[in-house]
Amino acid sequence: MKVTQLNLYPIKSTAAYRVEQAFVEAKGLNFDREFMITETDGKFMTARKDAELYNLAVFPIATGIIICHTSGQKCVVLYQDFQRVQTSEVWGTHFDSLVATAEVNQWLSETFGREVQLRWLGGKSQREVANFKQHPLSFADSNPVSLMSEKSLEQVKQWSPVEISMDRFRPNIVVDGNHPFEEEQWEQVQIGEVLFTKSALCTRCVMITRDLTTLELDPNVEPFRTLKQMHTNEKGKPVFGIHLVPQNSGVIRLGDQVLIKS
Repeated sequence: MKVTQLNLYPIKSTAAYRVEQAFVEAKGLNFDREFMITETDGKFMTARKDAELYNLAVFPIATGIIICHTSGQKCVVLYQDFQRVQTSEVWGTHFDSLVATAEVNQWLSETFGREVQLRWLGGKSQREVANFKQHPLSFADSNPVSLMSEKSLEQVKQWSPVEISMDRFRPNIVVDGNHPFEEEQWEQVQIGEVLFTKSALCTRCVMITRDLTTLELDPNVEPFRTLKQMHTNEKGKPVFGIHLVPQNSGVIRLGDQVLIKS
């Protein structure tokens, strides 16, 4: 079994930045979800509600990032311009983050049609992974890394009445797999230089019903509805993929073998 895809999401809920190799830190893949767009009160924005987020792609430069919109517009964001600290919120957890300049926030506000702000995690995250004491977390929902299997996707495709791709599920790591959903039984896996511990199954929401071409939510709530009928956790919530917590830092690459430790 091997790694077939590696994805970063530099700004939470925006387009994937696909790479051939990545450096893994305690808080996840380097450059993954280190930024997020928020309401003016610091509450995170998500593509569950704001489809416009999917029109944004992010590219690294030496001094910061460039945000590109599908319309062709671009905005340069510099690390040195993040000077103001304010409280942010992701799913009820509150923590400090750095706020972008008025110029950057104005550009984004015009894009979204209301006042919004760009936040940066900064040099050190103020968040922690639940049940993993003192383990830092980025702006990700709950865990540092997500892994999904092509074999599991094949099974969901057979069930689903609508066409779907892996991109809907927004994985960090994709593996080819041997059997559908075998990853849910893993406890520890070695990929490249990094040992990962499984922290949870990935529960799913209506975000997976958003068509990546039209950006519209499926009127029949698919494939969420099918997944809820066919594959759930013990609480009846639809699941696809697993969450991982890195136990050390190191490099992972496309083609790396996935070794099941337990």
